Amino acid sequence: MAIVTRRFHYHEKGNHDETWHALARDTETGEVFVQKEWAHRENVGDCRAELAAFLASNDSTARTNLLKLIGSLVPDNG
Repeated sequence: MAIVTRRFHYHEKGNHDETWHALARDTETGEVFVQKEWAHRENVGDCRAELAAFLASNDSTARTNLLKLIGSLVPDNG
């Protein structure tokens, strides 16, 4: 299984506290999802969220950045 990603959000609070979000696709199944990774001092991890659930979850900067990425796929001249 190969996962290809495109990062759309990075947040650093300092003191080894970072979070990344990427739009991801499984090349074998075609599944599209949001991959979240974090590194908070000794706590490092990742998780995935269904695209619809991520977009419905909240009005965060990460969500806004994902909507901008999706919008950039459509040309202005239609």
